[in-house]
Amino acid sequence: MELYSHPFFESVNKEDVKHLSEKTVYCDFEPDVIIFEEGSPSDGIYLVLEGEVAFCKRTEGEQYRTVSYSKEGNFFGEIGLFSGKPRSLRAESRGKVRLAKIVSEDLIHFIKNTAGPVNKILESIIHHLHETTRHYMDDMLQQEKMAVVGSMVSTIIHDFKNPFCMISLSAQMIAQNNSEDAGLKKYCQNIEEQVHRMVVMAEELIEFSKGKQTLHKSTIRLKDLIDRFKELNYPYFQNEDIVINFEFSDVPINAEMHKLLRVLQNLVGNAIDAFEDEKGKIDVIIEVEKKKNLYIRVIDNGNGIPEQIRARFFDPFITYGKSKGTGLGSAIAKSIIEAHGGTIKFESEAGQGTTFFIRMPIVEKE
Repeated sequence: MELYSHPFFESVNKEDVKHLSEKTVYCDFEPDVIIFEEGSPSDGIYLVLEGEVAFCKRTEGEQYRTVSYSKEGNFFGEIGLFSGKPRSLRAESRGKVRLAKIVSEDLIHFIKNTAGPVNKILESIIHHLHETTRHYMDDMLQQEKMAVVGSMVSTIIHDFKNPFCMISLSAQMIAQNNSEDAGLKKYCQNIEEQVHRMVVMAEELIEFSKGKQTLHKSTIRLKDLIDRFKELNYPYFQNEDIVINFEFSDVPINAEMHKLLRVLQNLVGNAIDAFEDEKGKIDVIIEVEKKKNLYIRVIDNGNGIPEQIRARFFDPFITYGKSKGTGLGSAIAKSIIEAHGGTIKFESEAGQGTTFFIRMPIVEKE
């Protein structure tokens, strides 16, 4: 979209737009780039010429929640222009974005001499206030739900503590009494690991209900991460109807293994569910770019994510067509990636499959 064809100028004389365009700054952003931070000075408005911009609010857990979007033909930044207060939200590019920035002084001069944009600005302010109110109410309801979930899981963990201990102790005793049976020892080890895994998953759910993710990072190698995933999910690899391929370079990264395993578990598990008892293929491709960023793609050829839930896929309690599940897995996966300083998004097409894209910063071992 060209500046002249933007709806902001639809009732404005072309000559007036031409004069303003000489002072307009064009900005191009790659995917997942911060355009401006929450709390930064309000220095003008942005017209969206191409792509989509997400607006995020910092939560108590130091995470960011997306509260609204601006797409091609929209504009944003006008509230701060009139209030004189700092930005109340962070703006991030979703895909490639092209913006036209008009600084405050030029815009105010333009508005004083041109009647048309005033109506557009008022309409946009009302729209933003309406969207913010709606998202605020949604957040309040979700917080109440998550408080109930957190309390419930804490109670369950307390009640299950003794049974978990008995299962682990029994597995240890069986392994000790059959120390020469390597196969049996392996099964006992798997029992202990799965019990520990259930406890960790429950603790992650409690953390998520409180709006935070506590990380215990260490230097891990990608090969160890993938090997661990295969060990914990060996039934996936025994299914003849499902093919799971891994492509990766064995490089060290600074992350928490248990939480990254949870992310892979969620994405691969969701893909397998999407096959609906049909044959399917999943490719997990992990690449490193310039020793700075880790990129993970999880590609499946399933039925795709239903269009009805795509816009809110990562929101808590969002699920579709499942008789089981809480709708929290994808929300927790997103919070884990963001806690590592990364981003996650997806592309999906009905009947063709889904691809998830994860970007994370990495720290190479000296």
